[in-house]
Amino acid sequence: MTRLLPLFFLCCLAASVQLVQAGDGGGLAAYLQTALERNDEIRAARARLEAAEERIRRTGVLPDPRISVQYYLEPIETRTGPQNSAVALSQTVPWFGKLALRREQGEIDAIIAARQLAAVELKVARRVKTTYVEYGLLGQSIRIVGENLEILRYLESIARTRYAAGSSSFVDVLKIQIEMDRVEEQARDLNDQTVPRRIDLNNLLGSAPEMARPLPDKIPVVELPVTPDELLAALRTRSPKLAEARQVIDRAEKERALAERDFYPDLTFSLKTIFTGEAEYGAPAGSGDDPVIAGVTLNLPIFTDRRHGAVAEQSARILDARHRREQLLRELTSDVEQLLYRYREAQRKIALFRDSLVPKIRQELEVALEGFQSGTYSILELMDAQRGLLDFELEESRALAERAITLARLEELSGMTLARWEGNSSP
Repeated sequence: MTRLLPLFFLCCLAASVQLVQAGDGGGLAAYLQTALERNDEIRAARARLEAAEERIRRTGVLPDPRISVQYYLEPIETRTGPQNSAVALSQTVPWFGKLALRREQGEIDAIIAARQLAAVELKVARRVKTTYVEYGLLGQSIRIVGENLEILRYLESIARTRYAAGSSSFVDVLKIQIEMDRVEEQARDLNDQTVPRRIDLNNLLGSAPEMARPLPDKIPVVELPVTPDELLAALRTRSPKLAEARQVIDRAEKERALAERDFYPDLTFSLKTIFTGEAEYGAPAGSGDDPVIAGVTLNLPIFTDRRHGAVAEQSARILDARHRREQLLRELTSDVEQLLYRYREAQRKIALFRDSLVPKIRQELEVALEGFQSGTYSILELMDAQRGLLDFELEESRALAERAITLARLEELSGMTLARWEGNSSP
């Protein structure tokens, strides 16, 4: 009888492989592509970028010229004739450098919007990966619980056989049936969790909540391919949030430069002509000629307190932006260090369960089954071994999921893809 147990485990493993091949038809790569195309948060960020790029077209451009028409209700009599009306054209020109600074501001705003779009894409990609991993964890847990339920049914058949032969009491059968009821409830709870997880995934993909998604029966096996120092270096150079913070500093500096230009006047050039009729008496020189008047108008920046206040305000904003960037760098560095710890912890757990605890508890279950059949082990010892197998296998799956979720978060913070998510999956 003891020789049948390893064969039974092999049958369960073969069934699980078939479930993996048949159950995961979506694929993480397809989900990520769909999210990039249809996620509403990404679409909104793209629209903001488009708006910022279009805004550049109206920055750094001269204001519209103005034309004015005057009609004299009573003609003005002059030596050369009566003046009836006048037309003037004027164009305001900001002080040298103002238009260029405003255009540079618009370009920086577009860069900031692009950095924000990159951050949103990384965040959505991380959420898709996290949800996919959690969805896969549910699938793997359902498989593990199902396999353990089959083991319990197998143990129940042995207990019934021993009870029928008078080798054990019916209490042993009842204890196994109670454990079966507990595991069946666990299986129902796991199946029930698939609905909200599927809805989360559909929301990220911009799909209808009720759209069916295949339940992955595997967890991506991903590992960190760079050293912590390389990861921190990538964080400083490639993080969209840090890049956005740098652009915010640049924009504040342009604002201060523009405020400093406000100490100089803006110029308005004008050209005016007055329509003049023929002189009524005599023939004076220039009779009926329309005079043309050229002029320059400038504002007088004599109220300097306001301008000094604007420069001081922008200087304070620059300091604020710099301090915010330094604080953001510290926070992101701290987050990376915390995630690296969680990654190492998950790695240790995976190695512990995969290489030590799970093989040993399987061996213990075989020994307990053999002892139960020979009468040297009690049903409680057998049930304890079976329960340990279920718990250890679930813990190993959780550690695999935790490692993948942690790596997805590290990818978001560093602004780069660190792992190959497709092709490597847990058995």
